[in-house]
Amino acid sequence: MFTIAISIQKALQLPVMQKTKLAAGHKGIENNIKWVTIVEVLEDIGRLQPGEFLITTGFGISENEEQLEVFHKLLRSKLLSGIAIYTSFYMKEIPASFIELANENDLPLIEIPTDINFSEITKAMLEQIVNNQMHLLEQAEHIHRELTNLILNDQSLTEVTKRLSQLTSSHIVIFNEFYDTIYTNEDEGMMFNQTSFSMNGNKIDISKYLISSLKRESKVNFTFEKHISTVYPIIAKQSCYGWIVMTKQESSWQELDDIAIEQAAPIYAMEFLKKQAIEETQLRIQSNFLEDIFNKNYINDRVIIDHGLKLDYDLTLNQSVFHLAFKHPEDIDANLIDRLYHLTDQILGQKKKQHLIQTKLNSIIFLTNATGENKEEKYKHTINLARDLLKNWTYYFPKVDLIIGIGKDYDQVNDLGKSAREAHYAVKLNGLISKNINIVHYEDLGMYDLLLEMERSGIDLTSIYEQHISGLLSDKDKDIDLIETLDSYFKNNQSIQKAAQELYIHRHTLRYRLNQIEIRTGLDIKSTEDLLKLQLGVMAYKLVHLLKKEP
Repeated sequence: MFTIAISIQKALQLPVMQKTKLAAGHKGIENNIKWVTIVEVLEDIGRLQPGEFLITTGFGISENEEQLEVFHKLLRSKLLSGIAIYTSFYMKEIPASFIELANENDLPLIEIPTDINFSEITKAMLEQIVNNQMHLLEQAEHIHRELTNLILNDQSLTEVTKRLSQLTSSHIVIFNEFYDTIYTNEDEGMMFNQTSFSMNGNKIDISKYLISSLKRESKVNFTFEKHISTVYPIIAKQSCYGWIVMTKQESSWQELDDIAIEQAAPIYAMEFLKKQAIEETQLRIQSNFLEDIFNKNYINDRVIIDHGLKLDYDLTLNQSVFHLAFKHPEDIDANLIDRLYHLTDQILGQKKKQHLIQTKLNSIIFLTNATGENKEEKYKHTINLARDLLKNWTYYFPKVDLIIGIGKDYDQVNDLGKSAREAHYAVKLNGLISKNINIVHYEDLGMYDLLLEMERSGIDLTSIYEQHISGLLSDKDKDIDLIETLDSYFKNNQSIQKAAQELYIHRHTLRYRLNQIEIRTGLDIKSTEDLLKLQLGVMAYKLVHLLKKEP
């Protein structure tokens, strides 16, 4: 809530104050008077509020050491905007200790002659405060009415931001919840790069002020290069949708600016809620459409293609499905899924990539076109897109591991369900490629594609590995995982040295284990045919055990 005040300097210019004298604290003359309090006997300074202007006769202060010390403490407290003391009644003149402390603490100390009534001063100051309040409330109402009318007339937030800037003669920047600038008005002297604010060749990171305002759910002010910036969070339904940052020269700042930003915040919040409602409706439509595509729930290709065109999506281009999931889904809540959706939608929009998005319980699936003249170029295009998504996600959520699976691209609508399955497998089987990989294209699965096709054709993969490597599945030598040894040997292109390094064992130890593998399986590693049987057996074993896990 905003407060209204007048400065000590303006108060001294009132007719009733003409005979008064500013005895000390000249540097605090711009202090704002928020209220006027008259105290005859100063006993409990704890009841005084910040910004109050205290008028007193000083009764009993000079004669009572305890009260004198209380007044000294008050002068040091930085609590009041100023103090006025009547002289000639109980205090013939203002003590030197009062003047000294007032000067040290920049607290205006005013001497009032006895021929001025208490009520006259109080009335004059409070009239000014109330008049200022009425004036500012009228201006605030005018600002709120103007901005509201823009929204009611279907004007964009860009227009709202532009008008807010005009009404306050300030530079306005609107951030979304990802700290991205989404609306601003031009100002040649100021530049924003995410949360970095540059002016006159100097730079400041304002992210701490954004976070601080969100924690307080209130405005935060800071000064930079003789400018004042006010940060205000845009909050609705207990969620933060972004921030308003207003910046203007310190010399032209006025209390109305803070009031204006407080009036504007709910209007921005309503627009963000409206935008969210529209997005949710669009998401449901896109999700149902993708289900129809993946499950071939349509009469013919022409019907589904025409439906896509109504959603501004061209299904005749080469398409690829992306599956975005989390390495540790048990730690994921709905808020993170929502963040992933908005970030994905935003980045694809910035890249002008046509896309359809579907949200699942712990993942995001989207369809987009894969551009390129040949298979290699399309592969690179999809990988680069995934890298951009991962880079942006990691920037905002470095502690939440994301996996991106990519299906192969197809130019026929009835093959897109296959791309969706491939993207899902790419995510689920990412550990078969590497434990530390975050992006997997289905093409990267290599021979696992063959095994998956065999499994979908009804071939029991268990029989494959039991036929070739059953001797490695016994309970003997539990401390030695011969399947892991063989897998490392294959992954390192049958390099004894590299496999030994990966397994943290000596080369002789690895050779001994390989010899044991030959004995137990009856297969010769030096034989190309037997080597293929061993590799197929290991891959089938790993694939079966991974497919058994929860999706």
